[in-house]
Amino acid sequence: METPLQNIRKSWKDFLSWKMLFLNLGPVFFGMLFWGVLLFYFGGNMVRILEGFLPTSWDHYAHTNGFLPALLLLAIKIFAYALLLLSVLLLSLVGNVFISLFYTPLVVCYLHKHDYANLPLENFGDFTGCIQHFLKQLAYLCMFLVVCIPLYFIPFVGVFVSLIPHYFFFKNTLSFDIGSSIYNQETYQEVLRAYKVPHHKVAIMAYLFSLIPIFNFFATLLQTIILARFFLDIKANKANARV
Repeated sequence: METPLQNIRKSWKDFLSWKMLFLNLGPVFFGMLFWGVLLFYFGGNMVRILEGFLPTSWDHYAHTNGFLPALLLLAIKIFAYALLLLSVLLLSLVGNVFISLFYTPLVVCYLHKHDYANLPLENFGDFTGCIQHFLKQLAYLCMFLVVCIPLYFIPFVGVFVSLIPHYFFFKNTLSFDIGSSIYNQETYQEVLRAYKVPHHKVAIMAYLFSLIPIFNFFATLLQTIILARFFLDIKANKANARV
């Protein structure tokens, strides 16, 4: 079985193929257009909303005269913009994962034809099932994020807390979408149980691409390829073991 680094190296080559680059044009264009317009017109308001969650005493002190208040005001601005950037990164991945539901079967088909042509594919469910699973995982994500709101304003802790549920949303949603195009339902559940640790290793490495500003708009296709290769490689190894 391939190591995560071998998987990523091969996936990167697939990602840079002209077919995959062409497939990525639409999602990237609309994603950057949406967030660019949103931040251009509403970025200032968003920052003020985020600042409103800070203690009132901090805000009053920051707007008084003096060097220390000015320094505190600068720190608040930097913190608010950093929190806004993190929010954009997290929300953009949610949108990108939703868009990936539409092209994941094409990615699986491309990899199957390119490297796993002799491997029979199965599937379960349909596009409606993938949408329902996406909405279910999104509901879990939203509930967890709402419960943890007080923790977001603790330096470092807030960032870490927000990334954990976001990672599980990414892994569970994308894996289900890909796995349902490769396995039957029973085999998919068996693979999740038997390869739990390797699955997390590959998913975490793929997830890290989402945290790179700008590139995160391009990354979901690469992440889809990485996880699809992981599941196809497992299926190929199982098929070879039976021969």
